[in-house]
Parts: sequence; structure tokens; C-alpha cells
Amino acid sequence: MEVHAHTHTSRKKWTHYLWEFLMLFLAVFCGFLAENQREHMIEHQREKEYISSLIKDVELDIASLKLSLGVRKRYINYYDSLVFLLKQNDKNTLNDIYYYARFLGRMDEFKYHDRTIQQLKSSGSLRLIRNKKVADSIVIYDNEVIKEVLNQQERENNVRLDIYYTSIGKVLDGYVWNEMVDDKGIISRYKGDPPPLATTPGDINEFVIKVIYIKTSYRLTNKTIETAITVAEGLIALFKKEYHLQ
Repeated sequence: MEVHAHTHTSRKKWTHYLWEFLMLFLAVFCGFLAENQREHMIEHQREKEYISSLIKDVELDIASLKLSLGVRKRYINYYDSLVFLLKQNDKNTLNDIYYYARFLGRMDEFKYHDRTIQQLKSSGSLRLIRNKKVADSIVIYDNEVIKEVLNQQERENNVRLDIYYTSIGKVLDGYVWNEMVDDKGIISRYKGDPPPLATTPGDINEFVIKVIYIKTSYRLTNKTIETAITVAEGLIALFKKEYHLQ
């Protein structure tokens, strides 16, 4: 019987296994670093996209704030004239009294453009804003500055409703009031001579007090709006500086 000799491979040294382990470890580690870097770049890009979107929203806020500020200034002048004319008690100024009073229920309120901020908060993406100074400024703008403007608007809206429900009907003629507004909601002076104010001196006095109250509310709101405009403009400047945007 023929006997076959068995060939034996040489046994690998422990250093060979160590080298294989190191190579495998480096491959996995480098892959991890590459993936981590890729995720970091994606998050950084998303962060800049959110900031760019926030800039657009805040720019819209500034435009709305300035519009609302200007409207209040105009109405404050109207109410000053209204109080003055009521004090004069001249029947020849009744048309002016009705015209200025007709704006007591009007206001172009500030509208908050919080689309991006709400998206950041609802999706948990606020964590993407890694710049602490920027993140803190966004929270202050949303939770304090704009909130105060909105709260003040709500307070003055209650004042407008109060004068509508309790005083205007006692002082001014409802039919004249109705004819001063067209189908598009545009206010015009009454065509003709309005009837005398059908009221008592006490009703006039209450009406004047509430007009002054509305005027004061508008002035308070305008102060918060002016502060909000300053903060909003500073916020945009901060965004552009920290993220090197034009």
C-alpha cells in the first residue's frame, strides 16, 4: 500500500493576526469618520438653509411691523382730531367726527411669519442651530419680543371691541356709519350732513375716555413694535455675520 505524505502549511505568527485586526479596525474606523463627516456636512447645510429661511421670515416680519406701526400713527392723529372736535361741539364738524370715528374699529395688525421657527420647534431641528448666540437670539425673538407685540395687539383689540359694543351706538347714527363703507371695505366721508349726535353729555364723556384709551393702547403697542423692529434687524445682521451670508 502506498503511503502519501501530508503537507503542512506553516503556522502564521501572532503578529500577522494583529496586523489583520489593525487593518480591519482602521477600515471600519475610517468608514465611521467618513460617515460622520458626511452627516456633519449635511447638518451644516441644513442649518444654513434654516437660517436663510429665517432671514426671509424676519424680513417679512419687519415689513409687517413697519406697516402696522405707520397705521397706528395715522389713527392716533385721527383720534386726537376726534377728541378735539368732540370738545368743540360744533355741528359743522359732524362729518369730520364721523369720518375719524369710523376708523375706531380698523387696524392692520402685525402678522407673525413663524413658518420656519415652528418647523424648527415641531421637528426638533432647533438642535441644528449649533451657534449658541444665534440659538438664544432666536428663542428671545420668538418667546419674548414678538410675543409681547402679539399680546399688546390682543389687549388693544379688546379695547376696540369694548367701544364698539358699549359706546359707538350711543353717540353716532348707525345708518350713517353703514353708508360710509363700500363693498370693498373702503371708508369714505358721508355724502351729506350727518344728523346731530343723539346722546347725552355723559355718553359723550364716556366715548371720549374710550377713544383716549384706544389711542394710549396704540402708543404702547408702537413702543413694543419699535423695539421688535430693532431686534429683528439685529437678528438678521447676526445671522448674516455668523453664517457669512449676503
